[in-house]
Amino acid sequence: MTDMAIDTAARPARRIDDSSITWREFPGYEGLYFWVLGVNETRQKVDLYFRLAPGARCPSHRHVGPTDTLVVEGEHRTWELADGEWRLDQVRPAGFFGSNEGDHLHSEEGGAEGAIVLLSMEAVDGVIWETFDDDGELVETSMLDDFKRALARQE
Repeated sequence: MTDMAIDTAARPARRIDDSSITWREFPGYEGLYFWVLGVNETRQKVDLYFRLAPGARCPSHRHVGPTDTLVVEGEHRTWELADGEWRLDQVRPAGFFGSNEGDHLHSEEGGAEGAIVLLSMEAVDGVIWETFDDDGELVETSMLDDFKRALARQE
């Protein structure tokens, strides 16, 4: 087999066809939407699409267990807390794939055209992520069962 280069510059920009998705807004967070793709209780896993409107930024949170991230469309920006200040950590273009083992405090933002991100997250003791306020106080815990209920409402 020979290696063949593919001229990706000649291809038009692609967008995911999300016309069959009824995006659900994260309650209380304008410009942040989700669509649950699946919940596997045995593996303690949730897969979902996360959509961020242009410039929309989610509150600080930490995925408790291992998380895989694939930027499907747009630009996904991540922020981290360093020395008491939030700073831009990564600018992730469409096609970016990353993994972390969990317990990583961060915030996320949609780029100039927004972003759609595929998240594959594992729970620890049923907890998918924890959300914090500006003072670093825990304000919400998102559980595997929360996503199971959301999936049931989508069907």
